[in-house]
Amino acid sequence: MPRASCEVQFARISARAKSGSPVALRSVRTILVSTFLLWIGVTAGCARPQGVLFPQLDPPRVWPPPPDTPRIKLLGILSDSRDLKAGQSGMEVIKAAFRGPRPPVKFSGPHGLAVRNPGVLAIADPGGGSVHLIDLDSRSHRMVSGFGDQRLAAPVGAAWAGERLFVTDAQRHEVIELDSEGGFQRRFGSDVLKRPVGIAYVPKRRQLYVVDGNAHHLTVFDLTGKLIKTIGRRGTAPGEFNFPTHICSAGNRFLVADSGNFRVQLLDLDGRCVKTIGQKGDGAGDLSMPKGVAFDGDGHVYVIDAHFENIQIFDEVGQLLMAFGEEGSGPGKFSLPAGLAIDDQDRIWVADSGNRRVQVFEYMRTSL
Repeated sequence: MPRASCEVQFARISARAKSGSPVALRSVRTILVSTFLLWIGVTAGCARPQGVLFPQLDPPRVWPPPPDTPRIKLLGILSDSRDLKAGQSGMEVIKAAFRGPRPPVKFSGPHGLAVRNPGVLAIADPGGGSVHLIDLDSRSHRMVSGFGDQRLAAPVGAAWAGERLFVTDAQRHEVIELDSEGGFQRRFGSDVLKRPVGIAYVPKRRQLYVVDGNAHHLTVFDLTGKLIKTIGRRGTAPGEFNFPTHICSAGNRFLVADSGNFRVQLLDLDGRCVKTIGQKGDGAGDLSMPKGVAFDGDGHVYVIDAHFENIQIFDEVGQLLMAFGEEGSGPGKFSLPAGLAIDDQDRIWVADSGNRRVQVFEYMRTSL
């Protein structure tokens, strides 16, 4: 119907409605309801469902390559919030058509990683002075840059304790507690910490083990921020450290990247060294700049080497099983990799810091 005819018809219906005619009122209601239903139909038709988070790669990227049996598989890469392939309601699509798409949330230099099962990822990003909270179910990506009038300076480590997130800030010399939504709860440790970097939560002790890189030891707090003790001192003997960086825990043990000593130490919860893994060198199983450490579901030890730009996998007695990755920017390659976390599905999350992204791999549960 031409625009003028529509206006005339609407004017007539409006006049009838003012006159109180039941027929006119029914006509007005019919038009309003029809318009409302049409709007619902349009918005629903514009809605976009969630995409597949990690579609099958073709060809697949696996290590070791054929004809050997693959043990590690690349699942995908997250460079910014668009890679989450979040769904959109029809209204969101229509709004975006008018205002333009929202700018994506990007990583600047992801460093520390922590996974809360199921599917919540915390990424400490000192390059952007922020912490990223990613929910893989809802596909939401939230960035936390500070609290109140305070700003994060160099958040480098993260650890979940239930729904509580603890973040180390190397420049603020403290640990900051956030809730699951990124809301500030408390901060502590500035009176005792020199340069807090890695952090791990030990459920059995209900304690936080914080790596203090410049003090060359571990500092242990309870969940309220009360200082419990310190573990280790500077040195080269087992149980001593030289510029340690990253840490992870599992059961009655934990791993520390003793970076300045070119090794990883496996310790019990009291800090007694059970095993040292790696040594200075450039051969298989040697370490040059160990950073992120983690255990998979079968107890294998994973170690990132930021100098060799790879991940080496050891058994618990320190025997090298395999390695994957190399320097570069393509899929499965690294530039200054740092943090490492393995979730309960044996997905391996790697902070590929120099490439400003997180790469996700899978341990294929066959014997290494």
